Amino acid sequence: MKKENIHRALETGIKILSQKGYHNLGLREFLENAEIPSGSFYYYFKSKEDFAAKVLEHYGDKAAAYYTVRLLESDAPYTKRLETVFNEELQRLDATECKEGCMVGSLTSEIAGQNEVIQKVADSNYKKWQDIFERFFTEGQENGAFSTDFKASEMAVLFLTGRQGVMTRMKASGKDESYRLFRSFMMKIIER
Repeated sequence: MKKENIHRALETGIKILSQKGYHNLGLREFLENAEIPSGSFYYYFKSKEDFAAKVLEHYGDKAAAYYTVRLLESDAPYTKRLETVFNEELQRLDATECKEGCMVGSLTSEIAGQNEVIQKVADSNYKKWQDIFERFFTEGQENGAFSTDFKASEMAVLFLTGRQGVMTRMKASGKDESYRLFRSFMMKIIER
């Protein structure tokens, strides 16, 4: 399988796993959407579990790159950077009518408790993201943009865990009200 085919397989995997989850992932449907032959699939992915783990890792890397650009490499004021992340994420969630949240959170809820491979990849993603947010909140505190009432590490944990809970709530209600409330609450907590 060529490199672009692997990339297409991982991107298609993100789409299907985000919409259907692990247990409802049909390999035939996936192969048709990714336009790759099944023989190639099993050459690069040992199993459905291996495929899901690689998709999860790819998703985590993409999210980490996104957060790095938006939060750590931007020249915008610190609060504006976080507002941009909130607003872009809200647009993405609204575009799916709140049916898709964070794929890492969804797969963690669905199978990580029973699948050590998925659990390890999900945990690795969360740690990677937490490090980015902790660096962002630290910089914001050092530059006087954010409150120092809480440690940057605590704000990073609050943001990421709160965000996952809010996304689960949104999927249950089909509405973005809880996300909007969370955004408002987080901005009040962190602002100086």
